[in-house]
Amino acid sequence: MPTGSPDASFWKGKTVLVTGTTGFAGGHLAELLNGLGAEVRCFVRSPHGMTLHLGPKSKTVVGDVQDYQSLFEALKGVDVAFHLAATTIIPETRAKVFNTFAVNSLGTLNFLMAARERQVKKMVYVSTCHVYGKQDHMPINEEQPAHPIDIYSASKLSGESLALSFAEMYEMDISISRAFNHFGPRQRPEFLIASIITRLLNREPLDMGNPNPTRDFAYVEDIVRGYALLAEKGKRSEIYHFASGKERSVGQITDEVVKVSGLKPEIHWNPDARRVDIPRSWGDFSKARKELGWEPKVDFEDGLKRAFAWYRSEMKRIPVDAE
Repeated sequence: MPTGSPDASFWKGKTVLVTGTTGFAGGHLAELLNGLGAEVRCFVRSPHGMTLHLGPKSKTVVGDVQDYQSLFEALKGVDVAFHLAATTIIPETRAKVFNTFAVNSLGTLNFLMAARERQVKKMVYVSTCHVYGKQDHMPINEEQPAHPIDIYSASKLSGESLALSFAEMYEMDISISRAFNHFGPRQRPEFLIASIITRLLNREPLDMGNPNPTRDFAYVEDIVRGYALLAEKGKRSEIYHFASGKERSVGQITDEVVKVSGLKPEIHWNPDARRVDIPRSWGDFSKARKELGWEPKVDFEDGLKRAFAWYRSEMKRIPVDAE
């Protein structure tokens, strides 16, 4: 088994819960775990958002992280639990501040309380690189202090604090991921790369924001492989980064997506867009490499080609005159 790959013998016969499986990374994680032989319970608010076909051993459980009882029932007999359910789209989080805190923070508290009651052996809390906010030192490592700049990052950091406090109070085995930006098939078009791809395929002009902020984008399959390795080998109460380790500006990212598309769109930049934003984001994943054997395998251009192919096939599947 090559280093950096999840161990199928670890997952075979294990019952696993993944909250937020109608979300982007959650769906890819459920597919990965299912392929490794785990019995996956997909915890979702509505079954209508479930487009995954995971086979007979896996099942969908309808519930809500704001409802403790539904989590308590879903976690019965679970060996490993991943908590990904969250409100993540930045404009939505800023428009619904209290709701974002209720889902991301109180929902995490419910998850932890139910996991403790059910004596779940291993938990992975999926946080975000956004908790770092504006940093001077690049690339960012796990030792740097968090500086949340909005309700999304503040609510995710609150979830981390809850997870760490439960690990200490109750000696629960909880590891935390702070993944940097990721992209790939099935991502919603509100996110940067997905929005560029869908507009290119629709032959729309690209009305973009500020080209100067930088981001660290990794392919989604690499990110969820990291989550699986974190469940296998992650230390209790430790935080791990999953990232490409490469810093690209929004302008560079846009140029690379356009290049892969082979199209020549109109591009309009608005440097004054989204005033509250992180100017630079660039992850150091050396801890994950050293302790988990993880590193990204899919390079940026290859990932873009895969994502393009998926969005193109989706557009062919949907009739042009569909409402």
